[in-house]
Amino acid sequence: MYQEYWGLSDLPFENTPDPRYFYESEKHLEALSRLQYLVRSRKACGVLTGVYGCGKTLVLHALMKSTEPEGCKFSIVTSPRLNDVGMLRMIYHNFHRGDVPPDKSDVLMKLEDTIRQVADDGKHSVIVIDEAHAIQDENVFEELRLLLNIQTETRFLVTLLLIGQPELKPRVEGNKQLNQRVSLRYHLGPFSLEDASNYIRHRMRVAGEKQPKIFPQATVELIHKQSGGIPRWINQICQMSLLIGMSKNAPSITPEIVQEASQDLVGMI
Repeated sequence: MYQEYWGLSDLPFENTPDPRYFYESEKHLEALSRLQYLVRSRKACGVLTGVYGCGKTLVLHALMKSTEPEGCKFSIVTSPRLNDVGMLRMIYHNFHRGDVPPDKSDVLMKLEDTIRQVADDGKHSVIVIDEAHAIQDENVFEELRLLLNIQTETRFLVTLLLIGQPELKPRVEGNKQLNQRVSLRYHLGPFSLEDASNYIRHRMRVAGEKQPKIFPQATVELIHKQSGGIPRWINQICQMSLLIGMSKNAPSITPEIVQEASQDLVGMI
């Protein structure tokens, strides 16, 4: 791959939620800080929204990395197009990684037993529904709300975190009882030019770049313009640019290379 040509030890622009590449932009750091507060304070429910590719999943993985050692136990559902029973079974499976009862009542009993046992161990259960805007069955939102009834007289025993694209917001607000349980809402927007520049520098540095010379500032400005400041699109343009630059034997990435990369990615970003 191109990392040898550019003197890198890793691929810097893979679209995977690797916490090493988590760039603490003001918005992403604020999102992480709020989610940490949500789970550490054992609040009932939080909603994190953002456009596709803005880094929501990377924030989630940074949250897990920081709070799992503190005793948070996560169940993450990444494919939420399930009915209410399917959702409950998936949540229980992700806590246990074992056999799941087929009947709804049995799943609910097992799930409550699990959450209470986690609390008895001095830990805290966190249920995360990623891509929650894709939930098709409205009954799922009601079942998720009812899970928040697993509590003591003084605190909630489970925190529900809903993550999705902006259309998630009106879906949650449409369920008045669930909406009343939401104690945190945050929306992730695109990067500013300064954040995009720092983001690219950060990823290149983590991947082994010794001096910031491969992506000059003029090139970064064009990448920001072409990507709209969306991290996933920045990754795609940068990765294609590094490939094209290698094929051209270029010493650095020029705006012309970025333009060619963007044209190759038409329809993908």
